Amino acid sequence: MRRIGSTLATLAAAGVLALAVPGSAFAANGFLAIGGVRHDDPAGCFEIASLSTVFNFTDRPALVHNVPGCAGGFVQVIPPGLAVQVPGTHSIFID
Repeated sequence: MRRIGSTLATLAAAGVLALAVPGSAFAANGFLAIGGVRHDDPAGCFEIASLSTVFNFTDRPALVHNVPGCAGGFVQVIPPGLAVQVPGTHSIFID
């Protein structure tokens, strides 16, 4: 019985560690350059304050939203390896 309890405790600890992985472990590999500012291994929402060129040098598509905070649907996709100009008051989401 003691051996079963020890095994269950080990499995529970492994499960907790698996869930505690930081968000950056799920970030895109590479970088986004927004208006000349480099964001390494980006994840989440990035605000575009003014007209900016966005370079997507990651392994995932970046989604352009036409409102701040990545709210609503996206209006454009920036595929990996490409760059586009994005108007101000927009936002970029990448996961």
